[in-house]
Amino acid sequence: MSTGSGNAGTSDMRVLSESECYELLAVATVGRIGIASSTGIQILPVNYRLGAGHQLFVMSSRHGTIGQLAEANAPAAFEVDYHANDFTIAWSVLMNGTLGFLDSAASAAYDELRLPPVPWPSLASPIAVQFIPRTISGRELFRR
Repeated sequence: MSTGSGNAGTSDMRVLSESECYELLAVATVGRIGIASSTGIQILPVNYRLGAGHQLFVMSSRHGTIGQLAEANAPAAFEVDYHANDFTIAWSVLMNGTLGFLDSAASAAYDELRLPPVPWPSLASPIAVQFIPRTISGRELFRR
């Protein structure tokens, strides 16, 4: 898909493969979890890490919003994106799935992380939570 005209050049959008999406998830560390709540859609920023077997981990407190959602194995979305300062390239990866506490396989993958996710400064008694993807999609935009 191409858009644009005149001196601005053209912009192209490309759908990313699943493997490309996971490659991009591996290089970023801050994303967003989206949930539906009684007050509407909520978007929560999180530090995360991608582990072996495409396991995605975030930090929460057991009594925080994400911790409570993990306890309920609640549906959620996860999004991460990037854009260059000059907007010549940008990408976005979106996953839909559930939040949950770590099972034995996730605990093993978490233990193998070179760097675990860093909790937000105000987070008391942080615990690891996994995002279990059901779907993944991504887009890349670039300007010529």
